[in-house]
Amino acid sequence: MTPPRPGGACIVDLPAGYEDDAPRHAGFGALLAAVLNDPRCGGAARRAATAGWLTRHQLGARTSSFAYWAADPADLMPLLDVMKHTRLPSGPAGEAVLDDLRARQIAAIEGRGATPLTLLGQLLERAARRTPDTDPRGTAGTLAAVSTADLNHAIETLLARARVHRDHPSIPARPGEPPEQPTARDRDRAGAGAEAGAGTTADPAPDPRWRGALEIATHPGCDARVALRLPIRPPGPDLLPLTVERLGNGPNGRLHHALRHRHHLAYGFTAAYWHEPGSSSIGATATVAPQHAAAALRVLDHTVRQLARGADPHETDLARRRCRAENLAALDGPFGAVDDVRCQDLGEQTIRQRLTAMAEITEIPGLTFLARPPAAAALGPFTQEQRRQLTDVYQEFQ
Repeated sequence: MTPPRPGGACIVDLPAGYEDDAPRHAGFGALLAAVLNDPRCGGAARRAATAGWLTRHQLGARTSSFAYWAADPADLMPLLDVMKHTRLPSGPAGEAVLDDLRARQIAAIEGRGATPLTLLGQLLERAARRTPDTDPRGTAGTLAAVSTADLNHAIETLLARARVHRDHPSIPARPGEPPEQPTARDRDRAGAGAEAGAGTTADPAPDPRWRGALEIATHPGCDARVALRLPIRPPGPDLLPLTVERLGNGPNGRLHHALRHRHHLAYGFTAAYWHEPGSSSIGATATVAPQHAAAALRVLDHTVRQLARGADPHETDLARRRCRAENLAALDGPFGAVDDVRCQDLGEQTIRQRLTAMAEITEIPGLTFLARPPAAAALGPFTQEQRRQLTDVYQEFQ
């Protein structure tokens, strides 16, 4: 008999994300999360810091999600009540804390301290989507407009409507609390995901937000990084991760063979996919010497587009094994079980269901690439000639 997993975890979802921020208070959700995560403001953050809990925060479009893990699950029983004691201190002390949190958020917005891969991801998103030039974390001006009273009021009102997900039977609901049912928003989100996964036989309507362009930025250092992202017809939610693993984030994938062995261009590379209702894309990145950036971008395009052909049984088996290992690692993490409970509560596919579905897939079909311009990004210490080469290669893709 398998012994019970040590410890326990809870997730507290606040029903507001960055898309709920008022325009004049853009970045409010991120700033509110910073308050709730700061031990100086008391609440669960202080308890976590003193008791050695593990914590995690994820800010979504419509949800702000706080996760906590404790060695003794009983410690999490009063978690929501503990969070309700979070407050910015009154007077100058509170203003000083808020000024510090604003400064940290502005530094993050400006990319100070960001890794090159993070900056490359931001460049690639700009190349891919027709999004306004605003950051979910706001601006210095919008953050300055947020007061301690605004934040303390939001803590009170949002925690009163918070939803708690628990992974351990010794973390019970409060007395008299009815079983949680999926909300209308949950059902809409789950239905949209199922609809997107089912539509695999007809081309989706063009995504009006897709831009498709090349973005180049200068960054100091010895290495350069290039990335490519191509819009595709969604093959189904269970097939997307398997298709990405055909490219591979390890030594058995196509990127490894193309970039390292065949062309001797790159040592580091990644593969990823993006999926939301109405839009799917797949892409890859490579870390190269600046003089090889244009050639690497061309190889990325060729390698990704080869996914139009289906996988043979050996490649299918390797992709399934890598996806299984990744999902088992996620499930085995401190928040894996509670993440699965949350998915079940929201009517979404759980990790266990995903593992079952992938085990039943015997063939990975080829991708259908949409007739839209690709998104490409390059970051590094480029000369003017190297920038011209990157532009020329991108024109080949058009």
